[in-house]
Amino acid sequence: MSRDTIVKTFWDNVESQNDKTAILSKKFGKYQPISWMQLGNYVLKLASFLLDHQIKQSECVAILANSRYEWTVADLSILSVNGVCVPIYPTHTSSEIAFLLNHSQTQAIIVENKWQLEKLLALSDLLLKFVIVIDPKDIDLQANYPYPVFSYEDIIMVEAKHTIAQIQEYWPLREDLASIIYTSGTTGNPKGVMISHKNIDFICKTIMSVANIQHTDLILSFLPLSHVYERVGGQFLAICAKVPLAYAESMDQVAKNLLEVKPTYINAVPRFYEKVYQHINSEIKKMPQAQRYLVRWAIAIGTRAYNQAKSHKNESKLINNIYKTELRIADRLVYSKIRQRLGGRLRMMTSGAAPLASEIQTFFQVLGLPIMEGYGLTETSAPISCNFPGIFKVGTVGKPLPGIEINFSSDGELIVKGDSVFQGYYKDPESTQAVFKDGWFLTGDLATQDSDGYLKIIDRKKDIIITSGGKHIAPQFISNLYKNEKIINQVIAYGDFKKYLTALITLNHDELSKLAIDLGIKQTDIKELCNHPLVFDTIDKIIQNKNSELASFERIKKFIILTDELTIESGDLTPTLKVKRKKVIEKYHHMLDALYAKDDLTIEEKTG
Repeated sequence: MSRDTIVKTFWDNVESQNDKTAILSKKFGKYQPISWMQLGNYVLKLASFLLDHQIKQSECVAILANSRYEWTVADLSILSVNGVCVPIYPTHTSSEIAFLLNHSQTQAIIVENKWQLEKLLALSDLLLKFVIVIDPKDIDLQANYPYPVFSYEDIIMVEAKHTIAQIQEYWPLREDLASIIYTSGTTGNPKGVMISHKNIDFICKTIMSVANIQHTDLILSFLPLSHVYERVGGQFLAICAKVPLAYAESMDQVAKNLLEVKPTYINAVPRFYEKVYQHINSEIKKMPQAQRYLVRWAIAIGTRAYNQAKSHKNESKLINNIYKTELRIADRLVYSKIRQRLGGRLRMMTSGAAPLASEIQTFFQVLGLPIMEGYGLTETSAPISCNFPGIFKVGTVGKPLPGIEINFSSDGELIVKGDSVFQGYYKDPESTQAVFKDGWFLTGDLATQDSDGYLKIIDRKKDIIITSGGKHIAPQFISNLYKNEKIINQVIAYGDFKKYLTALITLNHDELSKLAIDLGIKQTDIKELCNHPLVFDTIDKIIQNKNSELASFERIKKFIILTDELTIESGDLTPTLKVKRKKVIEKYHHMLDALYAKDDLTIEEKTG
């Protein structure tokens, strides 16, 4: 059987790429290169340690850490001895970690620091062979712990007891299980998605076949490696393409790191692009009038050219003939300056995990920074479809990747076949059986495909709202309308079996403080501001404006402004910042139901 996996690709790179840069990691205030040979040496030492400490083939080893180069070392070490990697989000609580470790029967875990170790120590029923700490600062490694605790640094400072040739005997086969990735758990306990080495290898090579990745490319990684999106589309893709991978210091430092490493390729979520978009617009407002006029002219001319080109059969000819001179000036004076603020070399930016507003996508396209929106699930090892340079359509999630078959059930649910589809849910045959039908994987998403083959996702099937009048409403479509409203963070529509829609609304507290100044409100307390009549009126005007774009049954008739933002820590958001819709609605259902208790709608609203 074949051993053609990401593990073999990695070790081939160690031999063939040798002293070329594999990873860039910030240390002592400066990005330091780690060569393929150095990376291979680290992986060999940690893999050897795992074998020496009785980690057997197919046993689970977890990683509980933020994204950093040691995460990659740990992942490759586990896979190189045919272990199964269980990624855990560093934001998870002790009880969440306990469930994942016990359910996966994890034998050992690699944690980042004292904070993560303390989460484990708070649990009394863990059966672990050992724990490895990446950053052991303020940890007494000689203390009496329930299990041996080792320092990562100590492990990679000594010679490995195994050679590469000896490690090679443990390399996995394509059909072997590589990872159990637990879903975000928007409802109930998370499920363990079993991803094979074949799944990973197929996706990486398929992306390579269409993405035109070049040897001069450099990927900046800042999304969680605990999520399949960055792990496959960043870490493993960099290995497959033999290009360097730089790790951002943190989400807060991404802007600075972009300038430092000058990447050509990034993966991001819509919220990242929204923040960049809002920051650019805020900076424009601060400019002197003449400069502000120039920037707005450049963006306006670019937007006009782009919109006209979209509807023209020969895009390049139209742009060259009508806008060539203006666009050249706009690029030299404006677009290029903004691109330099993002490193100056970006040519591939992907977006996933949630819908991206078309206005934001158009804005970056005008700047010469196309965002390639894609769609996928943990169960499909990340992308099912994606836009790529030269093969994209704004407002869609692209065409299905080569080798992936798609179809639609009678109710419009997207169903999928291909080598990227997972093996099933770990220790959960009933749930596995429920998502497969006649060999097709049921994605749970409602979607459409246009005549050119591009996919558009409507919403999660289980989230569709059915009103008392039998109308079907996609809440994601409603919330997406508010993506460009700076003061609004989330709009969560509600109305199952009700006569009309209501909504929970959360506000951006920074923008709320600015609004208070503009409205002359003296209060500064956030909760008081959320309840202020002038703030309510401002949000109401925004909602009425958006309602004008909707059918009568899709309009929000009443709403509640929540005083607290939704956060990962409160359990309202998944680690990829998706709203746990059912959990949030359950949390506030008494407030929502109260909106219907006294029906004070006007006659016009009732009949509308």
